[in-house]
Amino acid sequence: EEEEEEEEGSESSSPPVSYQMKPPPEGCCTTDGFCQAGKDLRLVSISNDHIEVPSGFLLVGAKSPNLPDHLLVCAVDKRFLPDDNGRNALLGFSGNCVGCGKKGFCYFTEFSNHINLKLTTQPKKQKHLKYYLVRNAQGALTKGSVICWKG
Repeated sequence: EEEEEEEEGSESSSPPVSYQMKPPPEGCCTTDGFCQAGKDLRLVSISNDHIEVPSGFLLVGAKSPNLPDHLLVCAVDKRFLPDDNGRNALLGFSGNCVGCGKKGFCYFTEFSNHINLKLTTQPKKQKHLKYYLVRNAQGALTKGSVICWKG
């Protein structure tokens, strides 16, 4: 009976997940370049899609060690990104999945697990967020300037 109750409990009441991530829940997509809901996050695939970006968030490209030729599109609260000098980023993380629309990721480790970004190192893991993404003259999403992470 206790096991059934735990499965029915909401995820928001679960404690923070440690760096050693558990395998994704049964039935989740584990394909590189796709979120766990099975939605494509690769810039080349969604560059012409309309992507809802909440106020205060920016689209950024994450580099996956398993997909060296691709950027994964992420929506990240700009307060947690550094300025042009690599400073003034708040500690922590806040992000949304642009694929399935899941909102409110408060831990980068949890977010990276959701987008199947296989991280092998704990320190500076947000440095996998490599580029700001911008719309070009044709309206397509494209790689912009490098995110300047210091220290």
